[in-house]
Amino acid sequence: MDLSGMKLAPEGADPKLLDQLGLPADLRAFLAKNNGGRGTIGARKRPLLLWSAEQIESEADEQEVTRSTPGLLLFGTDGGAEGYGYLPRLRRGKYGRISLLAAGPHEFEPLGDSLEELLTALAEGR
Repeated sequence: MDLSGMKLAPEGADPKLLDQLGLPADLRAFLAKNNGGRGTIGARKRPLLLWSAEQIESEADEQEVTRSTPGLLLFGTDGGAEGYGYLPRLRRGKYGRISLLAAGPHEFEPLGDSLEELLTALAEGR
């Protein structure tokens, strides 16, 4: 996964906080190494903000879309109205995007089965 357009946090998140968040293994591993990041991804230089563990914890209750989409774990945005998240109840495509103004789970667009697949899809302009 090419994150060359991203400025990643140089340190990992607090392991105790990561334990509390109930993250999928690959997202947890990313945050343990780099506690978030910001920049662009892909040839189209799509903006990408990957939240820190602290932001994930605070945003979970702040975003209307997480209240209207049970189980959704938001972990980033495009800096605008699109959020990136993990929806564990799906059999396939648990990683995807959703409008932060969405009405509910029907708005979730699956883009991959892993964090890497999501980032690849975004880099490819999907």
